[in-house]
Amino acid sequence: MVVQVARFFDIIGVDMTPPSNMQELIPYMMTVMIGVFIVGGVFKVIGAIASSLFEMRRM
Repeated sequence: MVVQVARFFDIIGVDMTPPSNMQELIPYMMTVMIGVFIVGGVFKVIGAIASSLFEMRRM
């Protein structure tokens, strides 16, 4: 699991070392949250496409 989290942080451009003060924490958290929302959106779109393909196949 640690390897997968490290890959995710590497993809979105965040260091694995935690921030040491509030000035570093805010951009760090914003980057992580934007990355999570983008990944969630991509999975939602892929799921909708797959769902529509299976619905079309049933007809």
